[in-house]
Amino acid sequence: MHSIDVLCQQLRAQGRRITPQRRAIIQALLEDGSHPTAEQIYTRVRKGMPDLSQATVYNTLHELVEVGILAELDLGLGERRYDITTTAHAHMVCLGCGQIYDVHYDCNKLALSLEHVNGFQILDCAVILRGYCANCTPELN
Repeated sequence: MHSIDVLCQQLRAQGRRITPQRRAIIQALLEDGSHPTAEQIYTRVRKGMPDLSQATVYNTLHELVEVGILAELDLGLGERRYDITTTAHAHMVCLGCGQIYDVHYDCNKLALSLEHVNGFQILDCAVILRGYCANCTPELN
């Protein structure tokens, strides 16, 4: 798990200033493991900083993604989500309640036949599993 001080130090190392707004946004991301949207982050941080603008949130999220502290996700839910965990992992998305779960796996062990790979150099691997969580599983008749 990351700490606010380590992440702020990484930003400083990239030549970025640490403002109270940026620090509050990073803190909100660390406290919220639900893969929030920009709007959810804005709403949460604005409670303690009423003068916070949406532009500041969007710009900060963009910077955090740019320097590799944050991952921007398109999980097929119609809106971008943000993940403070940037190490390789998959996501399970519940089609009932929208809950998102992290699934840790080794991308290097993903089984692909040679005919599919055939000289293709894989640079990134994103796995999204869609289904229903235990609370939303439809009754089978």
